[in-house]
Amino acid sequence: MEMREYKITANAFECGVLFGLIMQADEKQRVSLVNVWKQLVTLKKQAEEEAGVTKEMLPGGQLKLTDKDGTVIIRDPFPYEVEGN
Repeated sequence: MEMREYKITANAFECGVLFGLIMQADEKQRVSLVNVWKQLVTLKKQAEEEAGVTKEMLPGGQLKLTDKDGTVIIRDPFPYEVEGN
């Protein structure tokens, strides 16, 4: 069976929804979507870079994100953020 590649277009909201759905999926479903996941992580990193986001792990295990405008978000890190993505 020949594998074909298709290009889809999605906005930031749609990418975020897809990102969240893949994160919540069981292992079998995630394995089948690994290439989509990698593309979403790449897009997320590009968006963070454009927004000037810096990340800092706080002593309690929280993640501090600050953008170039000074907006700060402190939250628990997602598993993929702890694993070095």
